[in-house]
Amino acid sequence: MKRLLINITVGIILVASISALSCAPTKAPIPAASPLLTQHPQDQVGTPKSSSAFSPDEVAWQKVVEAARKEGKVNAYSFNWVGDVGLAISRAFKEKYGISIDIVTGRGAEFLERMKTEKRMRQQLADITDGNSVGVNNMKLEGLLASVYDELPVFKEKGVWWVEPTMIDPQDKANLIFRLVEYAPYVNTKVLKSEDVPRSWKDLLDPKWKGNMSLSEPKVTPSSIQVMVVLMDKKVWDEDYIRALYRQNLRFYTGLPDELLVLARGETKLQIVGSDTTSARFVMEGAPIQAIDMREGIVVSSGSEAAVAGGPNPNAARLFLNWFYSQEGMSTVGKALGNKMVRKDVADFRPKAVQAPITNPFMMTLEQVDRATELFRQRWFDKLVGR
Repeated sequence: MKRLLINITVGIILVASISALSCAPTKAPIPAASPLLTQHPQDQVGTPKSSSAFSPDEVAWQKVVEAARKEGKVNAYSFNWVGDVGLAISRAFKEKYGISIDIVTGRGAEFLERMKTEKRMRQQLADITDGNSVGVNNMKLEGLLASVYDELPVFKEKGVWWVEPTMIDPQDKANLIFRLVEYAPYVNTKVLKSEDVPRSWKDLLDPKWKGNMSLSEPKVTPSSIQVMVVLMDKKVWDEDYIRALYRQNLRFYTGLPDELLVLARGETKLQIVGSDTTSARFVMEGAPIQAIDMREGIVVSSGSEAAVAGGPNPNAARLFLNWFYSQEGMSTVGKALGNKMVRKDVADFRPKAVQAPITNPFMMTLEQVDRATELFRQRWFDKLVGR
């Protein structure tokens, strides 16, 4: 009887335990993470988001990122990425995405002909290219560029641009500004007192400047005429002003380096049109020169970046350009080049002496460049001043 009672008691305990277990909530299995939506689609780093938090645009971009990783490389035809500059850019991009950049350097005109031949032979090699905005525009006119602006998440950022990257190509959005080039007057700070520095373009007509100013020869290079065209369009200069300026016994030089060398030696006191990209090298070597602002405004030009149509690695090209125009990319490129970039939230890496405190920038347009080129061919300046 005692054994029977023990067996009954054990049975009751077992039944109660089974009942308790059957009433307990069942734990749902943890689903495996989707390989496509494990990280933020713009850069694939940072805190993961759940798949429901991604918009259709983000999902589409993530597919571009994954395809870019499979392509594994970007081919660049570049005017700007020479030597250490190219190494810095390619190293930073590869560290972030594991994608290599093969860089071929040269001149824009050479690349234009090369890319035309490659397109004709259906053996295109370049994925991206750069240069001055005019050269890149010539590539666009030949049908060599792809418009990827609307596909890149970085261009949805607002309030971070000095000027819109599409400013010179608002319709096709293929020729994208990435850096700004300031054309300001430069003075020699050793031979000129601060109180004598001109603050207005009108000041240059003062007799004290006669024989003390230089200008790049308008019959050799159209750059001086480009600046003249912009300032005339803005009603700052006119033809009468240019004639009066010429009567100040301007000293003409065949290029900016020669002109800057003379200014640095104190043989002239003022360079009417200097470029920050050229002047920076002289400043870093100790030249006592300084960019100055003008009350009415100074001219600003640009450099461009673009995707090549029909390139072998289209997704890697898109990923690169998205990084290139990000704050991180612009900081890397700006530091390597020593340039002022198109983003406001990136440091100005130029020497302080070439940073004119611009109060009124006049962005040079492609139409103005074309008009200046035509005036250059017609020897407009020589006819205007009667030489």
